[in-house]
Amino acid sequence: MLKLKNERIINLLSFCLLVLVVVANSFFSIKQFKVIEQFNKIQASFPLFTDSFIIVFLTSIQLIAGITVVIIETLFVTFITNVMTNKKFKFRNFLTPIILANIFSILLNMSVISIARFDHLQDIQWLRWFPGSQILLAVFIYLYFSILDSATSMSSKIKLSIIIFSVTYGLTLIVQLLMTFVSFN
Repeated sequence: MLKLKNERIINLLSFCLLVLVVVANSFFSIKQFKVIEQFNKIQASFPLFTDSFIIVFLTSIQLIAGITVVIIETLFVTFITNVMTNKKFKFRNFLTPIILANIFSILLNMSVISIARFDHLQDIQWLRWFPGSQILLAVFIYLYFSILDSATSMSSKIKLSIIIFSVTYGLTLIVQLLMTFVSFN
């Protein structure tokens, strides 16, 4: 959130931090939810799978998903901000706060899982409905937008944060409802 002269360095460091946190989260998930043990039961008839393959495969999937989410959120926030303020903000202006919001969201989820001592993914079905990451995203964008452009009125910043929260949480709910609907059929 600091304003340094070279934004590329900040974005690169933030991106490296995101990758590190996503990798740590995948190792945490693999250990916490005994993913390897569950895969070993499934792959009893398929001896090609190994523990290292599972770790690399799941970590790669989480990395791709994390990077895709950050890119989509950054494009969305940049577009909404430019439409609301009639200014020309760039993709890189919002990359750092969105990466930080995602990092804090991952750390928040990992903390909740650790503190509550959940051992099975079925125990935390409610976590996918929890709006923590969307709240963090809206707050980080509000704070960053306050630092980036102090000329914009507070009501515009609040409206922007509410729109970002509403759309990102709404999209999450729609995806979860569709997944639930598909799983019942």
